[in-house]
Amino acid sequence: MISIAGGVYAERCKYPVWDQIYGSGLRAAIAVSSVSDAVHLHAYVPDEWMEDVETSLASFGVAPQLHASEHPMTFEYLNTFQPNTLPEELSPRYPDLMVEDKVVLRFGMLECDACVKGDRVVYDPQSPTASFYDNGSTAGSLAMIVTGRELLSLTYAEGSSGDNPGRHMPDEDVLLSAIVALRDLPQPPQIVLVKDGLGGLMVFQGDQPVRIPSYAAESFFRIGSGDVTAAAFAYAWGELGRDPVDAAHYAARCAAHFVEGPRLPLPSVTEVSGRMPNTARREEIRIVGLGDFELQALVLTTRSWLSYLGGSVRHVTFGLDDLDCRAHECVDLLLIGSRCSKFELEAAAKAGLQPKVVFWPSAMADSSRDCFPGAVVARDYATALYLVMRSPER
Repeated sequence: MISIAGGVYAERCKYPVWDQIYGSGLRAAIAVSSVSDAVHLHAYVPDEWMEDVETSLASFGVAPQLHASEHPMTFEYLNTFQPNTLPEELSPRYPDLMVEDKVVLRFGMLECDACVKGDRVVYDPQSPTASFYDNGSTAGSLAMIVTGRELLSLTYAEGSSGDNPGRHMPDEDVLLSAIVALRDLPQPPQIVLVKDGLGGLMVFQGDQPVRIPSYAAESFFRIGSGDVTAAAFAYAWGELGRDPVDAAHYAARCAAHFVEGPRLPLPSVTEVSGRMPNTARREEIRIVGLGDFELQALVLTTRSWLSYLGGSVRHVTFGLDDLDCRAHECVDLLLIGSRCSKFELEAAAKAGLQPKVVFWPSAMADSSRDCFPGAVVARDYATALYLVMRSPER
């Protein structure tokens, strides 16, 4: 049995098209409904969504503990890496949700907070400064799931958090320093899981981490993958009583299962046991862009995102005029502008371009296989970057 406290929000994305009501709370509750003996969702839900949310929960056997609100909130994305509009935190906020259970998963929320009490509690603050204990929450054992930058902000090692395409993920030495600082707080968590950008984790039970790899997936729908990771870990560690490292492996496998769809609810431990891990990419990345000014801007953004994900970009080429004697070398990523012509693709192929991954948002994307038969073609931007970051030996 597990109780979940989390938000219910609308999510809209242009590439790929996505327009659904989920949020961390609803997604996590549906995720564990297939494996947990009993699931309770504690959340505020706007009046206009209440009937739909109750129907969804009933179809998955989730017990609703819902409170009506008047403030629908929507997260809007250009692609699953790039948020367009993020809702602001309500002020004043609604009264705290009060949750007590043996196993509790608590998410940070925009419209309220959750005061939780449990034997095993998993906390995903989704905020750089949200303390677990400040509102009276208690836990027999506490596991916290954060991004690297959230960890740094929680320990006042850095003043900001969240995705930023201009910055690298914190390196291991920096994370270790933050963990040591976190352990010095009056009530530190017993377990800390630090998420990377591709579904892997670092598990800290002391000062030294255990690395959990990301697991192989054929596509990468990123919205909500962190919610699924938290839900899977809470189930395996909290309800099944698994060792934190084993639970984290299950969570990473479940994240890989989810991003291939997105696919809910969660598979069982047995169902995902055969999923193979990705190998950390060591090779430098080469990008080629074909297209107009907009495409060139995307190339530069892509270089930053790949660095954020832990990659090292060696060379960037813009257009056929910039191709040189190295063009016959295998290119990791070819970015094609939406107005690029087939003639330009054919010219690139004749010049010896041999991309491993092609990103082309055009409806004609499949035709690029005629020019680059050895490439994986992706119309989804996040999937293209994910495939580039996977080991070349996949």
